[in-house]
Amino acid sequence: MSTATATSRILTEDILTLNAARKEIEAITGQRPDLSTMTRWVHRGVGNVKLEAIRVGRQLITSKQAITRFIEQRTATSIG
Repeated sequence: MSTATATSRILTEDILTLNAARKEIEAITGQRPDLSTMTRWVHRGVGNVKLEAIRVGRQLITSKQAITRFIEQRTATSIG
């Protein structure tokens, strides 16, 4: 996905800082991932799936919808 597309998509969605995204994931799973884990999901991904995020100043910004896409893609690659 191109940067312009990711930027446009995230900025039109329900944006979250990575700290806020951690709380969203905790609400779903009952466990709050570490900030370094979230950063790794953005930069390196897991299982060839990355969490979409954009940089605004010093902050990495993602969205509720990007978290949903990440979970769906991870599920699809892990259980087919």
